[in-house]
Amino acid sequence: MYDLIVTKQKNNKKKLLIILTTICLFLGVFFIIGINKLNIANNKDIQVAKITEIDINDVIIKQKNIEMRSRNKLALTQEQIDKINNIYSTSEEKRVFLTFDDGPSKTVTPLILDLLKQEDIKATFFVLGNRVEQNPEILKRIFEEGHYIANHGYSHKYSNIYTSIQSVLDEYNKTEQCIKTALKNEEYNSRVFRFPRTVQ
Repeated sequence: MYDLIVTKQKNNKKKLLIILTTICLFLGVFFIIGINKLNIANNKDIQVAKITEIDINDVIIKQKNIEMRSRNKLALTQEQIDKINNIYSTSEEKRVFLTFDDGPSKTVTPLILDLLKQEDIKATFFVLGNRVEQNPEILKRIFEEGHYIANHGYSHKYSNIYTSIQSVLDEYNKTEQCIKTALKNEEYNSRVFRFPRTVQ
């Protein structure tokens, strides 16, 4: 009888051990599956966050481009229209339009400005964006002395500028922003662009 009780206890212990082992295995499997599902869900969240972030950046860039285009499409004032109409109007008086390209530079532009001031002459300066970044104080002087600032592109590197229509537009837009920044006037628009000469 005692042997029967000991055998039953051993059998019970084996059954209990098997049950506990099975439960542990099931828990382990469920734990691993749960972690994998959690990781997958987290990765989806991260991917969604990245996609959302990219989409927001795209929207911001597109909005800025629309704003830039709309600024250049602002209606001209009547005074501006009259000035444009009078540029080529016939008159007895001979006219000369004095323009300077590729500045502003620290060595040449101040001398030109001094001479123009002395002779009470106004001119148009077709500026390069990279030179504007280097010499913003000279650009301010050009503007403050009543000269017109126009756009001549950013780099003057023909191999970069004329690779595509978009690269020409990028040069133009970058220079427009350089002018606005130097003048501290986001409303300024040159409205005039002189293409850098093409390679022959």
